Amino acid sequence: MKSKFIWVFLLLTPAACGFAQEQPRTITVEGSAFAEIIPDMATVRMSIVVREPTLSSAQEKAASVASKVLALADELDIDRKKVDTTGASVRTDYRWNRDTEEPEFRGYIAERRITVELDDLDKLGALVEGAVKADVNTVSPPQMDSSERKAVYRQALAAAAEDARANAERLSEALGTGLGKVIVVQTASTDPRLPMPYQRSFTSAGVGADEMMETYNAAALSIDASVTVVFELTD
Repeated sequence: MKSKFIWVFLLLTPAACGFAQEQPRTITVEGSAFAEIIPDMATVRMSIVVREPTLSSAQEKAASVASKVLALADELDIDRKKVDTTGASVRTDYRWNRDTEEPEFRGYIAERRITVELDDLDKLGALVEGAVKADVNTVSPPQMDSSERKAVYRQALAAAAEDARANAERLSEALGTGLGKVIVVQTASTDPRLPMPYQRSFTSAGVGADEMMETYNAAALSIDASVTVVFELTD
């Protein structure tokens, strides 16, 4: 008995498949804006590095400097919750002896890392100068911030969206078309551009403490916002 194969051919029209649907005409534009804001907060990171012959002496000396920093924070009325002194490490210290051509043990290096969050920039100069006087080895340039940063960013974002629409309207006018609804929106932003690092004055030995503190000036932060918008074009 012979098998019978029945082939069925279906003719699908473009309309049935939806292929005939015309893709919308679109235009893609970018918009950007920025805003400036004066910082009112700072994060100060500092480190204490001590080299001593014995492990205990290295740890004790590093802890002594850390205690001075905590006392300084209390003196400046900085909440202990804003001061983190938990970063600590210890490692052996070796140097290469050229005579014996072998590493020579010299002792131990103890390091303490301290982070202070300031919400009063009037205390910044006193904190940095006091930390240096307390034998802190390194004070990194403060990272500035503002409690109003998010609100200012949203303002810049709205301005960027308005800039994108203005660009799209100008282009559609030049092309002789109308501007329709928004199809896609993508945002992009960058971290606030930090001001120049604070500079300590080492050249004026006769400068008083109050005048020294005045050399710490916070520059404005610049907050950027940008958007990419896809608009539909109409006849």
